[in-house]
Amino acid sequence: MASKINAVISTIITLILFVGIPYILPSYIPPYLIAQIEQSGFDLASFIDQIMIIGALTATMTLVGGLVSPTSLIALLIKVAQAGFSLVLIAIFLGVGNIMNLGLAQFDVAMEGVQSNIILDLRVFVYVSIGTILLKVLQVYLEWKEARVEIAPPGRIAP
Repeated sequence: MASKINAVISTIITLILFVGIPYILPSYIPPYLIAQIEQSGFDLASFIDQIMIIGALTATMTLVGGLVSPTSLIALLIKVAQAGFSLVLIAIFLGVGNIMNLGLAQFDVAMEGVQSNIILDLRVFVYVSIGTILLKVLQVYLEWKEARVEIAPPGRIAP
């Protein structure tokens, strides 16, 4: 019962952080700053929408993962999918809203007659994140396999 309550609490916190806050954040940004951000080529609305979609999907998977048995195949698939969504979230953040950049972001900023081209090359962090996520998937699989062995009747090997 406690794990189900923890799943509901985690879902609510995830929804607040990745859906609620991004939803109300644009109303707190001054209009002149939004104009400068959009003028630089950064699509703030698309970035916020992507974060909210990933947040809603992650919250849904957290809730479902907390309600199913930890030894079920659904629990394994959900944990692997959550790891995949965390990689997508990292790629969105490091690509500054464009997941296809994989950590390489480029902006053109014009202020007072001066044109600046800003390039952020954060691809190494994406590659490290990919390695970390792959190790996390391996850990999730091994924990799931171990849990299945533990619940097997004595003298029987878990499928």
